[in-house]
Amino acid sequence: MSDMYEKIVSSTEDYARDICEFACELIKTESLSGNEKGVAALVADKMRELGFDDVTVDPMGNVRGSVGTGKTLIAADGHMDTVGAGNREQWTRPPFSGDQDDTCLYGRGASDMKAAIASMVYAGKVLRDLSLTDQFTYMVCATVQEEPCEGLAWEYLIENEGVSPDVVIIAEPSDDRISLAQKGRMELKISVTGQSAHASAPHMGDNAIYAMAKIVSELEALSTSLTIEDEDLGKGTLVVSEMISGAPSRSSVADYCELTIDRRLTWGESPQYALEQVKELPSVQAARATVEFHTFEEPSYTGLIPCKECTFPAWKIEKDHVVTRSTVKAYEGLFNTPPTLTTWPFSTNGVAIMGKHGIPVIGYGPGVIAACHVPNEYVEKKQVLRATMMYAAMCATYAAEINKEGVSHAQPV
Repeated sequence: MSDMYEKIVSSTEDYARDICEFACELIKTESLSGNEKGVAALVADKMRELGFDDVTVDPMGNVRGSVGTGKTLIAADGHMDTVGAGNREQWTRPPFSGDQDDTCLYGRGASDMKAAIASMVYAGKVLRDLSLTDQFTYMVCATVQEEPCEGLAWEYLIENEGVSPDVVIIAEPSDDRISLAQKGRMELKISVTGQSAHASAPHMGDNAIYAMAKIVSELEALSTSLTIEDEDLGKGTLVVSEMISGAPSRSSVADYCELTIDRRLTWGESPQYALEQVKELPSVQAARATVEFHTFEEPSYTGLIPCKECTFPAWKIEKDHVVTRSTVKAYEGLFNTPPTLTTWPFSTNGVAIMGKHGIPVIGYGPGVIAACHVPNEYVEKKQVLRATMMYAAMCATYAAEINKEGVSHAQPV
């Protein structure tokens, strides 16, 4: 282990108790999407307390804090919002207790992803203490509304706030592995209009549910016959996730039916390609159904109301990319063992950062997927500390690599 990595490990261990206590404080503060204000205040206050050079809360409610003055900008992303607690009777501990023991932190958001935010913030403190930021600026981005609309906050940061990092670390849970890709996603709405009639004379009407049933059957067949396959991400998927219908009464023929499709997009599939697949189904055409993208228009906690088409492109970074190589080097330097490279099955803010805007993204974060969105969510303290070490080491190593190679704004695949 080189001297720099030894210092990062030692400094992180000095702050081990503080990191975990801050994570627990975040867990105790409920922050459903659209209600992240309390967590945003805690994050901003902590960054100021730790001596960050600049702390900003933008009009959408995202919190940004930076350390360093170097021209290379490296950002770390973690979303502040969580899903709901669900059935609290299924929790061994109260979901917002922020309990901890010798090995784990517990509560909603522990793994997804408040412990990661604590790691991101304290990585800035470690970098500042060790005076490692001459060649780069490290920016922590604690973002809003990821759970219902991933990428939304980063579209705002890039397109409205002018934030343009050289690389972004996505701190979603990766079980101590390095993630190089994720599938894209989109939400489609299919609407069918029929003709109501009295249920005693159904032949006088046109049942929208029956027309939709034929569409559902063809969608199921389509879901098993998708052909585009990527060696890392595999094939896409198609799931009918919601359905509603309407009729003048329970004794009437349904005159309206609507369903939602969650379509996961592998590398090589675009939202428009997947949209046309559905539009071309014989049952869709026979029913003269409307097929369109859902839009997201829920206000942030500041009151800002977005209008986002629910399309989220895939992203992938190559194994020989300078971002990947420097991340692997940082892991080996810290832990004296090669890392495992993986891909994420879920969607992240990377859909906007790299999928839409082409800014290189790589993933590493504390926690396991199996602990997310379930009762008794937890994260291992060991992984939280390793993540803090990694964020600091990834920044220093990446900056050194691009300076050595003369690279500026490394290009994505």
